[in-house]
Amino acid sequence: MRIALFAETYLPQRNGVALILDRLIAHLTAHGHEVLLAVPVSWRPRGTAPPRPGLRVVRVPGVPLPRYPDLTIALPWAPRVLDSVTAFRPDVIHLVTEYSLGLTGLQAARALGVRTLASFHTNIPGYLPYYGAGWAAERCWDYLRWFHNQAEVTFCPSETSRTELVSRGFRNVRVWPRGVDTGRFRPGPRATARGRGDPLRLLYVGRLTPEKDLPVLFDAYDRLRTAPRVRPLELTLVGDGAYTGVMRTRAPRDVRFAGYLEGEALSAAYAAADLFVFPSRSETLGNVVLEALASGLPVIGVSEGGTVENVRDGVNGVLCEPGDPDAFAAGIRRLADDDDLRGRMGANARAWAESRSWDAAFAPLVTAYEALGRR
Repeated sequence: MRIALFAETYLPQRNGVALILDRLIAHLTAHGHEVLLAVPVSWRPRGTAPPRPGLRVVRVPGVPLPRYPDLTIALPWAPRVLDSVTAFRPDVIHLVTEYSLGLTGLQAARALGVRTLASFHTNIPGYLPYYGAGWAAERCWDYLRWFHNQAEVTFCPSETSRTELVSRGFRNVRVWPRGVDTGRFRPGPRATARGRGDPLRLLYVGRLTPEKDLPVLFDAYDRLRTAPRVRPLELTLVGDGAYTGVMRTRAPRDVRFAGYLEGEALSAAYAAADLFVFPSRSETLGNVVLEALASGLPVIGVSEGGTVENVRDGVNGVLCEPGDPDAFAAGIRRLADDDDLRGRMGANARAWAESRSWDAAFAPLVTAYEALGRR
């Protein structure tokens, strides 16, 4: 098949959508499909993604998104895109993101009479209150509902997200789940192999931005550091973002900021940790949660958003009341103080991840491509 993808983000940008999109392209091209990708490039040089056989890339001029300089908004209705898509003759168009390039993809689909599907990755309305724009959340939902209902089907990454989208009037919503590479992310030596007096290693991986609720984690960690009869703890944050400086100022002084890691360095960071701590309530899934589970890490998360898709309270992690540092601290302490429970949850975490292959994750999406392309 010939599949045209319209996305506001791609490599070398560092975010979950860009990484999943690259994995999707690798899967499609490895199975003999041809792919055209329309993505923005900012006015500043950003580098290019590594070439893949079977992939054609159309880069559209754009400008950096305020407060998210790693993301770029493309200029809409770029003529070069329609010319390229016309020459490519796609069987189906996938609107990966909903904004400028998504609208351009809709325009191309209508001009060419090609059927479309869309994907919902990021809960932007849920982010807005963190930036003082909560008043705009319902307007944002109105736009997203209108956009997604132009497509024949919308895919989202979790049943939690699907339920919310359906409740908001989105039509024909299906789940496109996520997989994890269990060869790359695997368990390492845990604290049970170290002395009882050695620090227990807590790990967070993700953007260092307001919507991740990191102050909840910082406050919980601070409470545990000063509480009596608590095992020594270490907290490492892996990731970066426009708010890294703000987070450094807000964090307790002994928190380690490791920066953005990838490849074996990222795998090693997971493998060296004992618990994964993830306070975000705005996730549509949380790819890093699956990476942590594959690494044999019990997850301390919250009972809201996409984290609940993969974390089973008391089985492979602990789910806490969102926004509550005391509850989050209690969840960490529960596992910090019980080596046997932590070991059982870690084994359950790995078993859960082993059932989440990428081939199985991409199957419903490819099936939809084929169904839409045949009509």
